[in-house]
Formats: sequence, structure tokens, C-alpha cells
Amino acid sequence: MLLLLLLSRALGLVAPSDLLLLKSHGELRSEPCAFSCVGTTGATDTQWKGLPGKVFTHVDISGCGFLDKPVITATLDDPEGLFGNLMIGTSVLKATNGGFEIVLRGLAHTAFSHRPNKPGPAEAVQFKWSINWWASGASGYAAAKW
Repeated sequence: MLLLLLLSRALGLVAPSDLLLLKSHGELRSEPCAFSCVGTTGATDTQWKGLPGKVFTHVDISGCGFLDKPVITATLDDPEGLFGNLMIGTSVLKATNGGFEIVLRGLAHTAFSHRPNKPGPAEAVQFKWSINWWASGASGYAAAKW
């Protein structure tokens, strides 16, 4: 991930002045501290837990070096596209500067299915689900880098 960030900086895609934090969960800091970090849990690396109908995973973002809890956006990556009507709990839970949890719930009942499906951890692994995320906040790494 560090290589991706360094490459994007070298190509001019990310500059310290391109990010403005309007509101954060912690203390607003000077502009060089504003930082965005992106990643994925990986299709074969995500550790799914839970029961049929409610699966969750912890996402480690500690490598970003956030000083406070960042603003986080997370989405489910479903490579097979089989669960378009999955009730995705994209609410970020238990967020800290080092990680967060995300919960996925069973399928919504639709005209396309006669009964709701309740995927569990085994199905999440089988279908290679992962979580893609983007976090923005104040980072000691950003201040030191610039």
C-alpha cells in the first residue's frame, strides 16, 4: 500500500494541498497533516466471522498512522456479483485510528428470490468477499513526509 501511495505522489496524483479536512473526529490540525489512505482486506485474506445472516470482519488500518479516528468509507467487493441485494451494513463500527469493523446481513427479500438467503462466513470466503476502504484524517506520517 505504501508503494501505491508513493507512486501516486510521484505521478502527481496526490499532493498535500489536494486534501482539505472540513471536520474530523479529533482535533483539526494544520494542512500538512491531512492524509488519505486506501486499501482492501483482500479476496483471500479477509477473516470473516459470525453466523448465517450476519457476518463481520475487522479491518486493520494501523499502517496509515492516523493520529485520531479518521473518516472512513467502506464497501463490499463481491467479485462474482451474486449478492447485489445483500443488506450491507456499511456502517463503520468500533472505529479507531487503527481499525474498524463492518457487518454484512442477509439478503433483502425481493421479487427475484422466494425467500431471503442468509450467507455466513463460509459463503463470504467461498465467494471471495473483501472490504474496500478509504480513510481520511490527520496523520503523523503525512506531516513527516511533507
